[in-house]
Amino acid sequence: MVKIMKFLAYTLFFILALIAFLPKENLFFLLEKELAKQEVFISNEVIATAPFSMQIEDAFVSYKGIEAAKIEKTELLFLLFYNEIVLNNIELVSLVRNYWPSKVESVVIHYSVVNPLKIKTEAKGEFGEIEAQYLLSESKVRVVLKPSKLLLSRYRRTLRYFKKLQTGEYIYEKAL
Repeated sequence: MVKIMKFLAYTLFFILALIAFLPKENLFFLLEKELAKQEVFISNEVIATAPFSMQIEDAFVSYKGIEAAKIEKTELLFLLFYNEIVLNNIELVSLVRNYWPSKVESVVIHYSVVNPLKIKTEAKGEFGEIEAQYLLSESKVRVVLKPSKLLLSRYRRTLRYFKKLQTGEYIYEKAL
């Protein structure tokens, strides 16, 4: 029994040390390179790393050469069994303002080994609240929107892509 406990302790220590000393900035640059293939670019960011996390501040995101958003703060948590990305204070550009409210307070993206075929996302902002899931096995997106009064009054055209439920929530599902 003692040998099994020692083996588990050494294995856990090795895994934690591997994660702590992993070159997180290089992983971020690899992500930027992959996003560039989709014509998504992140610029002007300031990166700070910690043993199990990384922070990115003041990042500008552009798509196909058009500035899309400014993200004040992004925190990435890297653990073996659980990973999380938290985006705070997102300002969407003026092009989007005609279709969607421009201020997003926070977006949290979770991925866990407990449920490896599902990526969960929660978002809050001027639009209300969103709970979304991406099902990897089915390649399907499911979004549940609890709209704010602002979204219901000024952005009715956007809601036509959603199906209204009896609870007052709106749902959007699409296979990718």
